[in-house]
Amino acid sequence: MVAGLGAVGQPHILVRAMAIDSADNIALARNIKFVCGQMNSATAFGIGLTARVLLPDLITSGDPELALPNLSIGLLPAVLVGLMLAGLFSAAISTADSQILSCSAALSQDLVESAAQSYRKAKIATLVVTAIVLAIALGADNSVFGLVIFSWSVLACGLGPLLVLRVWQKPVSVPVAIIMMIIGIVVSMLWKLGLNLSSATYEVFPGMAAGFIVYGIANFLIKPKNFSKE
Repeated sequence: MVAGLGAVGQPHILVRAMAIDSADNIALARNIKFVCGQMNSATAFGIGLTARVLLPDLITSGDPELALPNLSIGLLPAVLVGLMLAGLFSAAISTADSQILSCSAALSQDLVESAAQSYRKAKIATLVVTAIVLAIALGADNSVFGLVIFSWSVLACGLGPLLVLRVWQKPVSVPVAIIMMIIGIVVSMLWKLGLNLSSATYEVFPGMAAGFIVYGIANFLIKPKNFSKE
């Protein structure tokens, strides 16, 4: 349930919502998203439960992330196995490429202003982000799922509270916004890596709560006339 709150902090999801052709279609898009999301969740649970019965060795001596391809190979004809694997990899590549482009755009358009109008520098930024992501993926000893849920929580805690406040048109100064992002990320990492409490409550909750608390404290301490958006 807490993980769902983190969707507001995922750039690769929000940019697609922002690109809707008309505000009149938001309700329809929301309904389609909800139905597809429920179908996706139901099938994910179904695959997991089926694999526990048919492929019990994956839990103890195998890789549980291979449940879907192994079930496909064991239960489906070759053509459908290829289709299933194509869908699996296309979904993974779609998410990866969206996040890499979002990060490289932030680097080349926001952090390094001189690169905003340079095609070459934008491509270099994309290569730099890709190299960093590849190094993290190759060097980490966690599963892909473990890396994904951790990155989800970091993005949610760093960007989620700030984006919620901006949607509500609340005034947020640049220094407060930066502090909110830093505190949110630090709290989420401390909750998971330092305190090891993620099994009790997903780190998205304390991380996002910390961001809102920082804003509340800043709003209380700083006079309204000086607490303007920039």
